[in-house]
Amino acid sequence: MTALLPRPSQGSTGPGPAAGPPRADCVADTAGGLTFDLAGLDGLADRATGGAALLLHWDAWLRLPGSPDRRLAPGAHHLGPLTAARAADAAAGRVVARLPYATRGGRLSLRSWLRAPHAETLGLSAGPGRLTVTGRLYGAAITAHAYGEIRAVDAPGPLCRVPVTPTPEPGHPPTEGTPFTLTLPHPDLAADGRPRTWSLWLRPAGATGPEARLARLLGPGGVTTAPTPHPPLALPGPRGPLHAAPLYTPGHDLTLRLSPALPPPRRG
Repeated sequence: MTALLPRPSQGSTGPGPAAGPPRADCVADTAGGLTFDLAGLDGLADRATGGAALLLHWDAWLRLPGSPDRRLAPGAHHLGPLTAARAADAAAGRVVARLPYATRGGRLSLRSWLRAPHAETLGLSAGPGRLTVTGRLYGAAITAHAYGEIRAVDAPGPLCRVPVTPTPEPGHPPTEGTPFTLTLPHPDLAADGRPRTWSLWLRPAGATGPEARLARLLGPGGVTTAPTPHPPLALPGPRGPLHAAPLYTPGHDLTLRLSPALPPPRRG
């Protein structure tokens, strides 16, 4: 849900600022709604009842009667109340994430996700012969038939099943998801030693149940603006060592990119 709220200018009777696009502050509420508050546009309060609208087709535009549509610039964002909305969504078996953000051109856009179930990535670490991914599953239960999948995304390749186990946490509230551990054995990741990009999936009820792409959507204040990349890892391969880079796509989905490790520089 979104709302457009014009803010009256304070004491000014002249025209609004001509330079640059209008700015919109974004304030979230505990129900998950977003209010966009525009300031510095004289006369907007009077014209808002005559057909003004906030256009959200992912990019935010302002439409006023008798004027061309204008892109909005981001102002201040107050998204803390989305934490309460996130808990309510998780209790309903889904994750809903809403993120107003600035584009590279300095304009306001809105990105949103609705995932049920959702596998939230928390950490990735290297161990003897394997990589371990920890996370939380929202909107589904991890059964005895659960497993993970790694799928080649950049070239035709094998689909591998990998072990997954729940991680019990006594007293853990169900609204915070079910902890899990996904084990990625080195031989499955680098069977042929070729460069490859893997996507990671969780099948909590086995082949006949739902699937969830591992992703990093949530942060302390609701949705994270940009997932922090994990440090690169070194893997053994049949053709030599491999460089494994855990990366996030623009949609915040976790991928693992394998490439040949560069040899150490020769000293002259």
